[in-house]
Amino acid sequence: MTPRFDVAAIGGGPAGLTSAIAAARNGRTAAIVDRMPRLGKKILVTGGGRCNLGNERLSAAAFSSTNPGLVASVLDRFGTDEIVRFFEGLGLRIVSDGERLYPSTNQAASVLKVLEIEIRRRAIEIFPGFETASVDPAESAFILQSVDGRKIEARAVVLAGGGRSYPALGSDGSAYELARELGHRLIEPVPSCVPLLVRDRMCHFLQGQKIRARAEAVIDGRAAAAAEGDLLFTDYGLSGTAVLDVSTAFSIALHREKRTEAVLKLDLLPGMEEEKLKAELARRLKGRWEDAELVSGLLPEKFGKTVAGWLPAGPRSAEKTAVALAAALKDRRLAVHGTRGWNEAEFTSGGVDASEIDPERLESKLVRRMFLAGEICDVQGPRGGYNLSWAWASGTLAGRAAASGLA
Repeated sequence: MTPRFDVAAIGGGPAGLTSAIAAARNGRTAAIVDRMPRLGKKILVTGGGRCNLGNERLSAAAFSSTNPGLVASVLDRFGTDEIVRFFEGLGLRIVSDGERLYPSTNQAASVLKVLEIEIRRRAIEIFPGFETASVDPAESAFILQSVDGRKIEARAVVLAGGGRSYPALGSDGSAYELARELGHRLIEPVPSCVPLLVRDRMCHFLQGQKIRARAEAVIDGRAAAAAEGDLLFTDYGLSGTAVLDVSTAFSIALHREKRTEAVLKLDLLPGMEEEKLKAELARRLKGRWEDAELVSGLLPEKFGKTVAGWLPAGPRSAEKTAVALAAALKDRRLAVHGTRGWNEAEFTSGGVDASEIDPERLESKLVRRMFLAGEICDVQGPRGGYNLSWAWASGTLAGRAAASGLA
């Protein structure tokens, strides 16, 4: 006999887990189906294994989406305070670094453990290794069938299969096809918060070097995003928090919009004003410092030979050279020709068109009793616990709505 439930969550990530818990707390039988052998594997790698599960500055304004009203509606009802109360109610102590929220154990495994305990307490049935091949919205219940032929029935479904980042951990984008087959439009998913591909000798010579820098994405001559943080030089290009924070603009422009003029503008000395830098370089040049030592004490020594290569050969004016070198250090421009792939992307930009989701109930406007939550939606926030906050919040509200909508 085919197992039958009130609510089934497709996806065992943060949104799927919380949606099933919410449905069960509202008196419904609930199940979670997931293609992986264990639930929540992606939770274990978040926040560098610490699980940055929220942010005290959580705001809908920080997110991008095809339906900003959806994000505002969800976070107005289930924001940071509700997320903290939810986890503390599960027995998890939360600490803050002044902005980002973490479990006091500093272990993502603690977050997953308290969720698993609640799932067990609420008698939520788990179907691991259940790779959903089809979702058939029959008259009285959805029929979910896996690729190996197993079936379950559910009166309501929460589609929470995630995006495409870290496919080895479960979210390989297969849930997008389920949504598409049910009539939903997709905003083309592209890697987000991802290292950039740059062909430049500087990256080759400085690979492995990390500095603090300011990065700005310039697309077709227009500034698109800016951030300050770590800049890491690699054999393929650039990474580090400053690059990750502007990478979405590049990914959308290059992958989705097929643009070709994408430039990364770097300030390699963001803590030093350009006029002060000019004066210091002029002093060194007049003092006949060696070319390879002109930035000693300002940048790591590895930069010496690289910067020396930017200087003109032969006689030169100290003043003019200082002006040119300061400009090169404060406004270094590198052509970006691509990004690294899904295995290195922290998030997905794009997904199911959020304008097709009811902002109050998170129910599909196209399919009754089907709800959508988490990264499968075209909703994306910055690093710092924003995207996990969206998953916890949307999953919880989708599970509640699914439970309350059943007679």
